[in-house]
Amino acid sequence: MSGTANEQACKLIWKSKNGQEFFVFANPGAAAKWKKDKSIPLIDVVQAFNVYTNEGARGNQGALIQPPKGILQSEFGTDDGDAIVRKIVEEGEEKNV
Repeated sequence: MSGTANEQACKLIWKSKNGQEFFVFANPGAAAKWKKDKSIPLIDVVQAFNVYTNEGARGNQGALIQPPKGILQSEFGTDDGDAIVRKIVEEGEEKNV
């Protein structure tokens, strides 16, 4: 892999009430376009339907992990990955990787 994916990626970050961040990797600017035109498929916005957080830390510290379903259920009220990705895209903040 050439590394180009990282150069063309951003994070869409959603913060829980306790400050834990959950995020997806997305195409820069795609979330803003999707918010204006929901007919754009989410697969054109996110690079994968995987939700991540940082283990044992808040922000950019700690190892990158996919949180267990129990944590997703507790934070998002569901463990449905598609629904969680949609919520992160709708409510998350775009940051450069």
